[in-house]
Order: sequence, then structure tokens, then C-alpha cells
Amino acid sequence: GKNMKENIKKDYEVVLETLLRKGLFHTYQTSFSVRTENDRFIINKKDVVFTENEIFTEIHYKKDLSWKDASLDANIHSYSYQKVSNAKCIAHIFPINLVTYSLYHHQFKPLDYYGQTIIGKKTIFDITDYENFTEQVESIIHTNILNENTFIIKGYGAYIFDRDLKELAKKASIIENSARI
Repeated sequence: GKNMKENIKKDYEVVLETLLRKGLFHTYQTSFSVRTENDRFIINKKDVVFTENEIFTEIHYKKDLSWKDASLDANIHSYSYQKVSNAKCIAHIFPINLVTYSLYHHQFKPLDYYGQTIIGKKTIFDITDYENFTEQVESIIHTNILNENTFIIKGYGAYIFDRDLKELAKKASIIENSARI
């Protein structure tokens, strides 16, 4: 009901603030969403300034008028929620160390304990065709979504999927710390 949705929105704001403080989330480059109902989710608005009151919007899975203010990543989030029933939240993060690491490696191989045990080795997807970049990102996710919950894309950051908002924030932090190490 209404209380549950209010709690989801509060949790969303707490995690978003954490991602912002840790430098994992930036206006224009990233996206963050959480499922609210069977056919809806909240996602950050595109071009939002984080001092504004309404930093996110609730939209339907099916593209409609509610999408006009939503992040440009809304397509990826919508597809993912429809495909993976236990995905509750999704973040596209752009952390400096991870992005830098992705430019020089084909595989993410954490050396630290948390990186190895929680994230593990990950393929770094390379997209060379910048003309059709968004379509290629979508294609990578569509193809691998059922057996992967973390996608690292060269020069573009990572998409992380989880069942729990706090777990998602933890993974985002660990992946960046591992890249830094």
C-alpha cells in the first residue's frame, strides 16, 4: 500500500545519497531505479540537479507520457524488470577508478577479499561503435541478463542488478574499491 511505497522512496533516497557521496552517481551519466509495483518503477529524472525536491519519477514498464522526464536509461531498466522477476533495483554507476580500469583490461579481476568473494571475475564488454552505443549496451544486457547481475562496460561504468537496495549500494562500493586497489 501507500506506506510501503513511501518506505521504498525513502530507502531509494538514502541509497542514492550514498552513491552520490561515494562518487558513483553523477547527473547525466548514471541511472538508478527501484521497482515499486508489478508494472512500475521509480527512476531518477534526466538532467536532475540533486538539490531539487523531485529527483525521481515513477513510470510504467510500457513507454508512455510518464517517461518524458525519466532517465535515458529507462528502456534498459524497464526491460530488465520485465525479464528478471527478482530484480528489485538497478543502478548504472560511473565510478572513476572502475571506468579507468575498464579502459586497460578485458576482464575485471579483483585482488582484494571483498572484490573476489562478492563481485568475482567479470567480463568487461567493449563497445567500439559509438554511433549505436545505446543499442549495443541494451543488446549486451538483453543477451546476458539471465545469468549475470553485474555488467562492466568499457569507458561507461557498470550496471548492477539486485534484490535489495542496500546490497546494491554495497556491491557498487566494493566494485569501485576493488578497481582502485
